[in-house]
Amino acid sequence: MENDFLSQIKQEVMAYGKSLGEVGKLRLIGIISRVLGMFLLILTVVLCALALFTFAAIALIDILSAYMPVWAAALIIGSTYIVLIFLAILCRKPLFIHPFIKMLSKQIRSEEELALKTLEAEKKAELQQVRMQCQVESATRELDFYVNLLSRAWDILTGLFHRKA
Repeated sequence: MENDFLSQIKQEVMAYGKSLGEVGKLRLIGIISRVLGMFLLILTVVLCALALFTFAAIALIDILSAYMPVWAAALIIGSTYIVLIFLAILCRKPLFIHPFIKMLSKQIRSEEELALKTLEAEKKAELQQVRMQCQVESATRELDFYVNLLSRAWDILTGLFHRKA
């Protein structure tokens, strides 16, 4: 009986540890994907800004020159890069964050799905914790029952010996 109880508590503790590990893993995936996504967003914006400044400089040089079509082409390409910067900012989650979530966790494809999996893992960990608490409370009640039973038996035995004496 004692080995069954200890093995059951050991299994509960192991399941609880696995649940907490899953919660930690999913939280880590969320943090890493946001950090890497933000890094790539910043890198993209900086590179597009550098390209924009390059084309703006070319456009200014061409304004001073006599060739108007080169200037117009430089402004068109510069405006294309401005549009690309805004698209990168607007689509940062599907372009940067979601691919990293998908890469770090083979089953999860989006930030919403990651949040759901994290919530599920947290609930599983809480359930394991409640199970362990119930096991400990049950063992405590059983131990209290046996202690009270032995205490009453001892009181009865000592009462019998005091009456005889």
